[in-house]
Amino acid sequence: MQTYIRKILFLSAAATGILGAASNVLAQPAPYQPAPYQLQIQADPGWRRDAPQVAVERDGWQRFEAPPPRYEAVPPPARSGYAWQRGYWERRHRDEPRWVKGYWVAVQPVAVVAPPPPPPPPAPVQQRPKIERISADALFRFDQSSLGQMLPAGRAQLAALAKRLAASRYARVEVRGYTDRLGSDSYNLNLSIRRANTVKDVLVSYGIPAARVKAVGLGAQDPVTQCRDGLQQEALIRCLLPNRRVEIATFAMP
Repeated sequence: MQTYIRKILFLSAAATGILGAASNVLAQPAPYQPAPYQLQIQADPGWRRDAPQVAVERDGWQRFEAPPPRYEAVPPPARSGYAWQRGYWERRHRDEPRWVKGYWVAVQPVAVVAPPPPPPPPAPVQQRPKIERISADALFRFDQSSLGQMLPAGRAQLAALAKRLAASRYARVEVRGYTDRLGSDSYNLNLSIRRANTVKDVLVSYGIPAARVKAVGLGAQDPVTQCRDGLQQEALIRCLLPNRRVEIATFAMP
């Protein structure tokens, strides 16, 4: 009986040890072990051009290289509005590669925009001449114009003017003769021309080159003053005195 009890106690103690060891094993976390690498399956790649061809198999990737390119001559002649598309290898899914021959492709015409015209050259700057005005009555008596009829005071003014011109830089000189409005237009124009030519001759005699002096007659144009109608003849002649003049226009060097 005692032997039987001892066996039971021994077995219960052994069972207790086994259960304790098992509980200790269950209490500890299991060591990490990586799972084996799984190949990812790619979706259907569809159409590919001029690149290694890829097909998907169940056991993973399987690669297919495209055949070497072919060379095709562009068929002459070139066509206006078309571009040549060279040939290429083409493959879809698991089909065998096939060569697509070159062909003409319509292209949109490129609009050629003409460049804007160059801007016009700048207009030449009009040089304003220097104007010196001499009263015609200081140069001539009323209705006179010849060189022998020129008054000494007027000749002295022209001598001083020629001296200033000789000491300066100028391109040309323009002598402009004017009259008042008394008399006909044709008579006044001829009188103004004769007076301008006489003044030019005097300037040339004082050393001014004749090629650089121009004489013009303008008659009764560009009046300096206006006189009312109804004046007596002598009073009207005195009133119109400023209009009877000779202007010396000097143009400087450009």
